[in-house]
Amino acid sequence: MEINEYRQLKAFAVQDGTLLGLIWMLCLASFVWQLSNPSISIVWIAASIFSIGFAFIRVKKFGTAVKEGELSFGRAWFYSIIMFVCASILMALATYIYFAFIDKGFIVSTYFTIMDAEESKALLKGYGIDDKTFAEAMQQFSELKPIDWTMNILSSNIILGMILSPIIALYAKQHNS
Repeated sequence: MEINEYRQLKAFAVQDGTLLGLIWMLCLASFVWQLSNPSISIVWIAASIFSIGFAFIRVKKFGTAVKEGELSFGRAWFYSIIMFVCASILMALATYIYFAFIDKGFIVSTYFTIMDAEESKALLKGYGIDDKTFAEAMQQFSELKPIDWTMNILSSNIILGMILSPIIALYAKQHNS
């Protein structure tokens, strides 16, 4: 790959990664909102599914529009990885801002409320989780700091990207040849 080709690939991947990161931020916002308004869960689910489809579409579009259908598997894979890393960094930034400055314990208290319901307690007992184990888990959950949430989201999204990238690259190669 020549330097100009690398720069072009990277520039387009960063742009698409930014768009993907914005979709993921919509997922975060709709996830939080659906905790107090369950009808919003459809937005969360739709945005989550759309984000994966968006990644497939953008890599394929890069191959079609910029590479004129001559996108190799390696370039598509590299493009996809850059896109997911950029989206993950943007999502991590949004996650940190949310948990450090906006959340004020909302998610943790909502989960405590949900898990305190009799139905939830019965479900846990059905899975063989006793009250002591559950209390310890909820205590650890409540002690998570914004950086803990951020690193968890960052690493999860990068791992997701690493898993999906070869699949996306194969799809883009097959549909651009």
